[in-house]
Amino acid sequence: MEGEVDRELAILDREITKHRQHIKDQAILIGVLERDGHNISDQELTLKQERSELAKKITRQIALLQRTVIPAK
Repeated sequence: MEGEVDRELAILDREITKHRQHIKDQAILIGVLERDGHNISDQELTLKQERSELAKKITRQIALLQRTVIPAK
């Protein structure tokens, strides 16, 4: 069971790292588009959804970490 949790944590860690970079890249792109006068409402909505997905992954990671620190009774 512990090995399974460790594997899932490792996968989540990689996904979170990639997702954070993607969000950072998208925020930069939105800034450039906005500066150039483009309508960015669609990109902002997508970025909001991406941030929500990232929050869910981080919440899952925290839950798994708590399981490793506080074993189930």
